[in-house]
Amino acid sequence: MPLMLYAARALPTMKRGYSLIREWNSLPAERRAAVQEQGRRAVVALMAVKVAATAERSAADPPANWEAAVERTLHPGPPEQMAKAVVAHLQRVSQATVDGIAAAVGAAGKDDSTLKRAMTIARDDGYICRVGVTFHGIKWDTTEWADLQLLDTPHVRQLERELVAFVDDFGLASLDHISGELGLEDDAPELRAALERAVSDESVSWYCHGIYGVSPSRLESFEPKRDLWAETKPATEEKDLGNALEELESAVKGLAGAMKASGPRDAPVGNVPDYLDDDPYSGLERIRELHDAGVLTAEEFATKKDELLKRI
Repeated sequence: MPLMLYAARALPTMKRGYSLIREWNSLPAERRAAVQEQGRRAVVALMAVKVAATAERSAADPPANWEAAVERTLHPGPPEQMAKAVVAHLQRVSQATVDGIAAAVGAAGKDDSTLKRAMTIARDDGYICRVGVTFHGIKWDTTEWADLQLLDTPHVRQLERELVAFVDDFGLASLDHISGELGLEDDAPELRAALERAVSDESVSWYCHGIYGVSPSRLESFEPKRDLWAETKPATEEKDLGNALEELESAVKGLAGAMKASGPRDAPVGNVPDYLDDDPYSGLERIRELHDAGVLTAEEFATKKDELLKRI
């Protein structure tokens, strides 16, 4: 069975895993520690399956271990260097054609192969996008996650602190690692907003291909808590991937059971983050995910749903 079909089979479990891990992260310290083993197991299992799915559609294979990750980030190739220059240029000028970008970053015209690879990297990492067509060609600009218009809310600042602490522990992490650790899908607006803040204030560095980490000067002598890259090395054979998905299913089930056994919720409806009230549409989607994951009871789901519907 192709890898992406395995990933599609895992999607419901992954969604449940994200919701449970986010809930686990928000538990009081004592209760969180009581289910630490189950929580960490679910995080690593979710990361492993997500890394495998991303590797299937990525132009660059993920590093197999810590040493390989450091080597890649400390010695970027011309496409990676140019990708950063492309993003920086669009942050300065806001919208430009490929010809204009090429002139600004030192490429040999719009058909320069290095420029094409650089723009693919910047696009795939979520930092640039097409915004229109003119007589002079396609226009590009930064996405909302690279426009330097930083979102400043208590929830996003808290996520930024969690993100920076995670990177400080492991030195280098992919976006898949970060999303698994925080319990948020990699395209979650709040996660991307927190990441933009961390990169903007230089608490975290962007190394291309979805890799983020501490500064290059710190990286040279950095010693991570564990080799996260080796732990989540993507499975490529059908048998290995099947085992990875079974581990994810088992880990998520184990975390759900451990959290339920650890004690009653302190504030039932409060399990839904306050930031969801800022956007009732995204709030409805998120509480449905929490209910499907078993985090919210039917009564809690109905209560919050009624509150959000009244605001539409």
